[in-house]
Amino acid sequence: MWSNWRVLLRHVWAGAVLILVVGACGGDLTLTEYNAQGSAFVAVMEEQLLALDVEWEQNEPTVERARSYWDRRVEARVEALEGLQTLEPPEELADLLGKGLDLFDQLTTAERVLAARVKSYDTVTDPVEWWSTPEGEAVQAMDEEINAYCLVVQARYDATIDRIVLSDVAWIPSDMKEIVQIDIGCEQ
Repeated sequence: MWSNWRVLLRHVWAGAVLILVVGACGGDLTLTEYNAQGSAFVAVMEEQLLALDVEWEQNEPTVERARSYWDRRVEARVEALEGLQTLEPPEELADLLGKGLDLFDQLTTAERVLAARVKSYDTVTDPVEWWSTPEGEAVQAMDEEINAYCLVVQARYDATIDRIVLSDVAWIPSDMKEIVQIDIGCEQ
């Protein structure tokens, strides 16, 4: 059996970057609404990735199954990215949009490159071998960069808690009083 915790950690970080993208954009939705809608895309992707891992573990590994696994894994990432790009998020965290989308796009690209590597094998390989390649290490490097970004975004969310003192001030617009209490799961 291969290291489930490493795969789970990759899913957590992938989910975290999506949640970061969710909280980092600018538009008409409130932070809370945007997080709810974006989290739905994240949840679907995470379910798909987890199902792929379970399916891999429960069946006999084959070259064709490895290729299918990676096709479906990349497809899940692309669908989530495209879904997030359709949302119109609040302006408050618009400065983080470019960075969040760029990181998620880089993660998706890195996984595409890793997928191409795995799909080029003529013999059966397992996840430990996949992640030990230079391409797998590139994905892990993206995980580290995403965690650093995660901490920045978490701090921005946490800063909204200070707004509680404004909650009873009638003349301040409601979007400036919004408090977002969310733990996006950054590694400390």
